Amino acid sequence: MTSKVFTGLVRKGLPAIITVAVIIFLYKTYGAWEYTVENLPEFFRLTFEHLLLVLITMCFSISIGVTLGTVMTREGWEKISPVIMAVVNVWQSIPSLGVIALAYGLLPFIGLSGIGMVPSLIAIFMFSVAPVVRNTYAGIESVSSDIKEAAIGMGMTKQQILFRIELPNALPIIMGGIRTSTALVVGTAPLAFLIGGGGLGFWIFTGIALVDMGIMTAGAVPVALIAMLFDFLLEIGEKMIVSRGVQADEAQLAAL
Repeated sequence: MTSKVFTGLVRKGLPAIITVAVIIFLYKTYGAWEYTVENLPEFFRLTFEHLLLVLITMCFSISIGVTLGTVMTREGWEKISPVIMAVVNVWQSIPSLGVIALAYGLLPFIGLSGIGMVPSLIAIFMFSVAPVVRNTYAGIESVSSDIKEAAIGMGMTKQQILFRIELPNALPIIMGGIRTSTALVVGTAPLAFLIGGGGLGFWIFTGIALVDMGIMTAGAVPVALIAMLFDFLLEIGEKMIVSRGVQADEAQLAAL
């Protein structure tokens, strides 16, 4: 029992200890801590802008991605769904910097500016929605037909089957897509600086331009921490919203 507890503490605590050690090393080595303290108001402003980009983009990515992925599994969409999925996969293959460049170049043709927060949000959304769509579609499609047939035999409507059977059972896969999408958003958000979207990318690219590792580290490390924080919160959220029965099934499959 003691060895199991010790092993559990090591698994949970060791990554955190290593992360803290690496951060301290980077901040001490390159002088990032001094730069951050000297520019604390700007740090808070850039961090707020970065979080704003992430939160707004994820709200749209989750709502639209889950909705589109669900609609693709409904009757009458059998011929259209593969086409949508192909478009999603192709769009996902475009590098994030290419998506930013496309937003900058194409949005003026539809009457929108290519510079600022709005085009940044549109560009990051287009890059991040694909994993949510793909995982939602795959998750619902993976629900056993036997379970759905049993639900039909019990007299459940299509809407009840969707919200009580399909979506709850697909939640682990959907959450996997959301976590992937969030990591992409946090990592892509610094590029928004290139088209006037603000965020911690300002310090990252300033440090690169000035060949100053201190400024670059002061921007890059918080981005990594934000990504880790969001992943941790989503992991907790997944455990809260996914039923224990589905979690047990996932654990059994992982153990095989």
